[in-house]
Amino acid sequence: MDSDRRAAEEEANRPRVVLGFEHANKARWQLVNNGTATAMNVRITETFGAMHGTWPEGLSLAPGEVYDFMMSGSMQEAVPSVIRVVWDGQEEPVPLRVPPRAG
Repeated sequence: MDSDRRAAEEEANRPRVVLGFEHANKARWQLVNNGTATAMNVRITETFGAMHGTWPEGLSLAPGEVYDFMMSGSMQEAVPSVIRVVWDGQEEPVPLRVPPRAG
């Protein structure tokens, strides 16, 4: 049983990617890695018209790192409330909530 407990502790302490979106200001948003592992090759799984420019190929975020991007809604294309992302080792899309714009 000690080996089971040790394995559970190792799994609980394993470095993890924890991504989230934050609103910076106006049309500027941020993808933040709040985890303890580097997110390699972060990709958005769907396209939407509210994003300005293209998502970079091979985007990697170390723990605590931030990626700034532009996104603004219109009558035709609202800012999405959820954006699904994947990264190396996480091929099942993870839905990340997009917070409302602050002021």
